[in-house]
Amino acid sequence: MSTPGLHRFGHEAMATRFEITLVHEDAAEAASAAQEVWDDIDRLEQQLSRFVSYSDIGRLNGSEAGRAVDIHEAAMDCLTYGKEIWEQTGGAFDVTIGPLHAALRNRDGSPRKASKEEIENAKARCGYQHLQLDPEEFTATPLVDNMFIDLGAIGKGYALDQAAQLLGERYGITSALLNAGTSTLLGIGSMPGQDGWLVRAGAPEPFALHNEAVSGSGFQVQGAHIVDPRTAKLVNMSRIIRWSVAPNATLADALSTAFIIMNRKEIDAFCRQYPEIRVIYCE
Repeated sequence: MSTPGLHRFGHEAMATRFEITLVHEDAAEAASAAQEVWDDIDRLEQQLSRFVSYSDIGRLNGSEAGRAVDIHEAAMDCLTYGKEIWEQTGGAFDVTIGPLHAALRNRDGSPRKASKEEIENAKARCGYQHLQLDPEEFTATPLVDNMFIDLGAIGKGYALDQAAQLLGERYGITSALLNAGTSTLLGIGSMPGQDGWLVRAGAPEPFALHNEAVSGSGFQVQGAHIVDPRTAKLVNMSRIIRWSVAPNATLADALSTAFIIMNRKEIDAFCRQYPEIRVIYCE
């Protein structure tokens, strides 16, 4: 048997660049594995993207109250997991915040002056209390008209977790570094001769990812703003970068967004409650 080598592959999807570094003894099989991962991520994008009108999320957005929308397993996974994180972060992470984004931000992320009536109307369409999920029937039912869901803060991490599962189950690959846009990385197993996959991710020194993920938020240009779902107010994030380290990429991706909104006291309390979570402050 030959010595396993490192094989690197890249692919454009979900408005970012995905990269995989695999440890495998056969270059051709590594390439086949990577191609199957890319095909799966493309499939996920067609189900999860709000920019695809016939996607699960595209059909759910704008739906009238009370109408059950059939969705696939991936969308159900992201929505149910998102609800758990929404509850755990006290609403700081919220994939239903689209109406408030539209009211308070211009397309370039700059602040938009909205009337009190606009804000109240948007708030009334945000929050998981307005979305009924049925994991057994695979349906999502909005309880108010014109909800607007965006899985952008969780979908890429979910895609990495699904890729890692595919690599292990179909190809027996248990050592790989998966990267979504350099902002979310998942390290499974270890690179040769190391205790994990060495990454920097804002830390003073490189550290090893071993069967865990790291994700960062706060890379927008100076003056960019995001919306705090809890207060319906803008938060200036141009000088803040926070990285979350978690057991999987879905959770790390979501928490990096929540940690931008939460203050340090809230984040530190969260990490004490969930010791498998770490935060790296870069501000």
